[in-house]
Amino acid sequence: MLRPLCIIQILLLAFLANESATSNTHVHRYMLSGFKAQHNPRTQMDYKRRRTVNKDEQIASAPNNDTAQYGPSKEPVLTLTKSDKKVPLHELMVRIYQQNKYMCMGTLISEMLVITTTTCFEDDLHDVVTMKMHDDEPLEGKKVPFNQTYLKGADPMLVVIQLTESPKNSKVTGDTVKLCDSELEVYEPIEVPLWIRSRHSIHSQTTYTIPVQACRLRMRDPDAVVATDTMICVKNMKYTRKCQMAIGNPLVHDERICGINVAGHNCPAFTGVDLYIRVYDALAFSIMGMEIIKDSRIEDTIL
Repeated sequence: MLRPLCIIQILLLAFLANESATSNTHVHRYMLSGFKAQHNPRTQMDYKRRRTVNKDEQIASAPNNDTAQYGPSKEPVLTLTKSDKKVPLHELMVRIYQQNKYMCMGTLISEMLVITTTTCFEDDLHDVVTMKMHDDEPLEGKKVPFNQTYLKGADPMLVVIQLTESPKNSKVTGDTVKLCDSELEVYEPIEVPLWIRSRHSIHSQTTYTIPVQACRLRMRDPDAVVATDTMICVKNMKYTRKCQMAIGNPLVHDERICGINVAGHNCPAFTGVDLYIRVYDALAFSIMGMEIIKDSRIEDTIL
């Protein structure tokens, strides 16, 4: 009786081995008994999970600019408006605190203005904000409506902080940092820097924008509660085990600030995308709009 059972088991194992070889399926040696973990959990993560990609996910498959280099990049530099000087980004970054608690990052865009986002703060009860420059110089400021400044925001989540005093070693004395003067196109190459607090330095990725629908899909936000139409969706496949609090870090394009991170990176879990609110120079934005109208020769169309 035992001999037929042994023969059946041998045949079954031979069949499974043949199926594994032809279908490229990974077969555990414990398949005929109760399940037992074959690998260390970290090793198991190395196995690639295959899944079908639907049409919506293919929206963000690749940029239309094949010549751009994507991946880790050098620290971005920003151009000043009047002097046309170039300033390394880290010299403009500030750490924002409320009641001695670190909240997020901000960027100095003029001698007296810092920009960040509402998601930086736990509540709207306190307008006074304390900050530290890259060299630990303390700063103090107060939130002001962005429509009282030269900024144009496409999103109410933009926060502007007016400093009480100019930083001692400010690189933008009597000047401003260039901001975007028009909306970014889909698949536009960009830089997404991240301030690393423990190292006092910036890690940057060169990537590209993708349709906001792709962010909604990956974030499981079909009703656009988080990823609204006014936001910039960015592809960022950098894997992290934990949420990176990238809130307040700028989005850089062509040595200009075009957006502010509002949701961190991989928060609460890996998504492969980041969300930014848009920010513009109001005067430059208006001038660019007038030039677009002029170039379109709209009067000819009316006639």
